[in-house]
Amino acid sequence: MARIFANYVEKAKRILDQNWMGSSTKPAPALYPHQWNWDSAFIAIGRSHYDTPRAISEIETLFNAQWQNGMVPQIVFNPKALGNYFPEPDFWQTEKSPNAPPGKLTSGITMPPVLALAVEKIYRNARRPRTVLPFLERIYPKLLALHAYLYRERDPNDEGLVYIRHPWESGIDNSPTWDVPLSRIQVDQAALPPYQRRDLGHGVDPKMRPTGEDYDRYVYLVDVFRQGDYDEERIRETCPFLVQDPLFNSVLCVANESLAEIAKLIGESPDQALSWAEKTSAAIRQKLWHQDHKIFDCYDLVADAPIEVDTSAGFLPLFAGAASREQAEELYQRLDSASFCALHQGNCFTVPNYDTQADGFDRANYWRGPVWININWMLAHGLRRYGYTLKADSLQKDLLQLPIRFGFHEYFDSFDGTGYGSDNFSWTAALFIDLVQEFYETEKAWSRISAKARSLFASDMVLNSGEKTCHVPSSELAGALMRSIRTLRDAFYDTGRGLVDYQALKASDEYQEYRVLTSGLRDFDLRRLVGRRHKLAFWVNLYNTIVVDGIVSLGIKQSVQEAPEFFSRLKYIIGGHLFSADDIEHGILRGNTRPWFHVMRQFGPKDPRKAYVLEPVDPRIHFALVCGSRSCAPIDYYDAATINDQLEAAAMSFVNSSEVMVLPEEGRLLLSELFRWYEVDFGGKHGVTDFLYDYLVDEHVREFIQRNAETLQFEYIYYDWNLNN
Repeated sequence: MARIFANYVEKAKRILDQNWMGSSTKPAPALYPHQWNWDSAFIAIGRSHYDTPRAISEIETLFNAQWQNGMVPQIVFNPKALGNYFPEPDFWQTEKSPNAPPGKLTSGITMPPVLALAVEKIYRNARRPRTVLPFLERIYPKLLALHAYLYRERDPNDEGLVYIRHPWESGIDNSPTWDVPLSRIQVDQAALPPYQRRDLGHGVDPKMRPTGEDYDRYVYLVDVFRQGDYDEERIRETCPFLVQDPLFNSVLCVANESLAEIAKLIGESPDQALSWAEKTSAAIRQKLWHQDHKIFDCYDLVADAPIEVDTSAGFLPLFAGAASREQAEELYQRLDSASFCALHQGNCFTVPNYDTQADGFDRANYWRGPVWININWMLAHGLRRYGYTLKADSLQKDLLQLPIRFGFHEYFDSFDGTGYGSDNFSWTAALFIDLVQEFYETEKAWSRISAKARSLFASDMVLNSGEKTCHVPSSELAGALMRSIRTLRDAFYDTGRGLVDYQALKASDEYQEYRVLTSGLRDFDLRRLVGRRHKLAFWVNLYNTIVVDGIVSLGIKQSVQEAPEFFSRLKYIIGGHLFSADDIEHGILRGNTRPWFHVMRQFGPKDPRKAYVLEPVDPRIHFALVCGSRSCAPIDYYDAATINDQLEAAAMSFVNSSEVMVLPEEGRLLLSELFRWYEVDFGGKHGVTDFLYDYLVDEHVREFIQRNAETLQFEYIYYDWNLNN
C-alpha cells in the first residue's frame, strides 16, 4: 500500500475513534452529536475492515431503537448531548405513537436503508467470518422487519416503490428536487410550532444551509406527523409530501440483495428479499425513468406527476442494477458530460450533486452542487456493476484524493475541492477506509493464489504451432492480420470501457479466422514491413492480440497472474523466430531496452531478432499495450495511418485517469507502476515529470508541477491485475 494511503487510513481511523460515543459513532464532533441511521451504516462498512466488534455495535445500537412497526429511525438521540441540535425529542414527541421504542429517544422518520448492505459487509470483511454468524442470526429478523415495514406502510398501491414523507428521509436534505413539492406547502406562521434552529453555528456558513422558508416547511411536516400520532395511514391522508425517490428505492434494492445473502448464510429462505428486489427494480425501471432527460427522476404521489429535476440521485439505479442496458447507456452519456463533470474534463471533481448547467446550481451549498463522498461511493459501485470501469476509476480517484488534499469534510466544492460543512466527518473517514481497502484487496488475493497457479505452464506454449494452414499470400498477410484484429475489436472489445468479452470471442468464427491467419506468421517475412508507422501498428496490435489469444487459450478466469510468466512463455512463431509478448514489448517496441526486473537486455548480442528493433523508443506505447488487466491501457486497434494521433489520445487518457493522482497539498505524485517500470523510457524522473506536465488537463495541477518540479515526491499505486473482462 502506498505510504500516503496508509497514513490517511490511520488518520481516518482516529477520526472514527474521536467520534465514538461508547456504542455508536456520531457523524461529526459538533453539528451532529447523535447517532444517524445511514451514517452508522456507512461507518460500519468502514470499520468492518479492521474493527468487527465496533462495526457490529454500530448496527445493534441503532436497531435497539427500532420501532415496533419495524421502522428504524433517522436519529437515535444521545441523552448526554441534548440541547445542541434541532429538532430534538421534545419537538418530535414520538411518544405519541404506540410503536415508538420504550426508553429510547428517536426522531419519527427513517432514512435510506443501507443497513442490510452494511451487515453483509461486516460478514464479508471479517477476518473470521464464522464468528459473525451469531450477529447475523440476531440482526436478520430486525432487518426483515424494517424492509417489511417499508413495503407494508410506504407502498400503499403495491407498486414496489416506497415513498418518503420528509426531505430528511432521502438523506439529501435540501436537494433542488424537493423545491417543487415543498413550494406547495403554505405555512401559517401563527399555527407553526415555535422552534429555534441549531444548525447555523458550529463554524458552518449559513449560506450553505437550507433557508428559513425551507425550515418552516420541514417543521410543518414534523407537526403533521405529530398531529397524526405517527400513524402511517393517517399521515398518508394529510401529508403534502409523499415522494417516490430513485435514491431511496435504489438503496432498498441493493439492501434486498444483501438481505437475501444474509438469509442464505444463516439457513433462511432468501425468496422474500429476492422478490422485493425484483419488484422494486422493475418499478424503478418502468415508472421513474425520464426518457427525455435520460435520467431517473422522483415521482410526486400528491401531484401524481414526476418531479423533473435532475440530480445525482437519478444515477443511483446503476447501484441497484435496476436500469436496463439501454437506460444505462443513455444514463452514462448524461453522467459523463459537463453537467456532472465529464471524464478527464480537468476542472472539476466528479460527480456533483446537481447539474452544473442548471439554474440554481451552487458548488458550495449543501445538496445543491457539491460532491458528496457517500453518493459517489454508491455511484462508483453502480458504474462497475454495468462495466463502466474507466468512469468508476475516475470517481474512485477523486474520492481518494479529496480527503487527502482537503480534509475529511462533510462535502466538497465540485470545482476546486474545498472542504465544506463539518470537518472530521465520520462517513467520509469510513468510506475512505473502504475505498483504500477495496483498491488494495487484489494485492492480497494474488499473493495467495499465485503459488497454486504455477502448474499452468509446464513449458513454453506456442499459440500458432498447430496444423492449421493459412492460404493468404505472405505479401498480403500483414494487412489481413490487421483487418482480422480490427474485426475482433469491433465485435468483442468495448474500447469505451477498456474491456474484452473473452467468452464470446472464444466461441466466435472471427476468432477462429484470426487463429488461422496466425499460422501464416510462421513463414512471414518481417522485412516486408516498411515504414515506422506500419511497423509500430503491426507490433502493437500483435502484442495486444497475443495477450488476448493467450487468455482465451489458457481459459484465464480472473487474472493473467494465474499463469506465472504469462508474458514470457506464451509465444508466436513469426518468420521462423519465437516471439513472446515480452519479446515484442521489450525487444522490439522498447528498442531492446532492459526490462526493469531483469539484468540483461531482452535480445542478446547475436540474437537475429535484433534486426527488427524499433528505435527511438516512443514512451506512449505504454498506454497502448494491453496486459489483459484493469490497470493497463484500455484495449483498442491501432491504425498505421492514424497511430500517432491514437497514441497521443491514449497517453492523454491514461495520464488523466485514476492511474495518476497529483496531491499538491502533500507535494506528491501517486503514479501507476508503469512509470516506475519504464522510467528510463521517459528519460528518468525528470522526464516523467515533463511527460505528465504535457498531458495533464488540470491547469492548477500543471502549475503546481511546474513550480515544484525539483522537489516532487513519487509514490506508486498498486497495479490491479484483475482481468479486463
